[in-house]
Amino acid sequence: MKRTPLALVASLALLSITTPLALGCGGSGEGAPLATSAPSVALSGVPTASASATAQASSVASAAAPPPEAPLPEVEVKNIGMHIGGGPNDAPTKAPIKRSVEPHFDAFRRCYAVIQPPDTGDVSVDLRIEREGGRAALTKYKSALKGEGFEACVREVFGAIDFEKPKTGATVVSYSLRFTPKKR
Repeated sequence: MKRTPLALVASLALLSITTPLALGCGGSGEGAPLATSAPSVALSGVPTASASATAQASSVASAAAPPPEAPLPEVEVKNIGMHIGGGPNDAPTKAPIKRSVEPHFDAFRRCYAVIQPPDTGDVSVDLRIEREGGRAALTKYKSALKGEGFEACVREVFGAIDFEKPKTGATVVSYSLRFTPKKR
């Protein structure tokens, strides 16, 4: 079936209305709809959001980091510690976790955009990664960095990571990041 540009736009609009986390911007359940009613369809055939879906999406976006097209904040993000509960705490055991988190450092940098004034600080989390890998449960969060939406954004980034299968089965890991503003 050939799709016209209008049909493609309509499909994308419907997807963005009914799928939270589509942009890693919040929601309470994976794949849960933002609104309980189906979107209405305008005469043009393009779905339109209900008022409740629009309000909910707006509140979610305001709590998240700047949009992906915004310039990244001038901050370095690096891992400063990782501890595997029950060990071993060797490089081969830590490697799958490191490989899973590091590609998301730019997303963490986006979270930092709300920190005012810019300051050096750490974030520490405890994650439970199941034996198959996949999404981790964030069980503990600690940071002195403050900014409206910062914690929620960091939680969302960790929640969106598809972790590799841990070497030792189900794993609890304490993972720490340091945010350091770049000198100008």
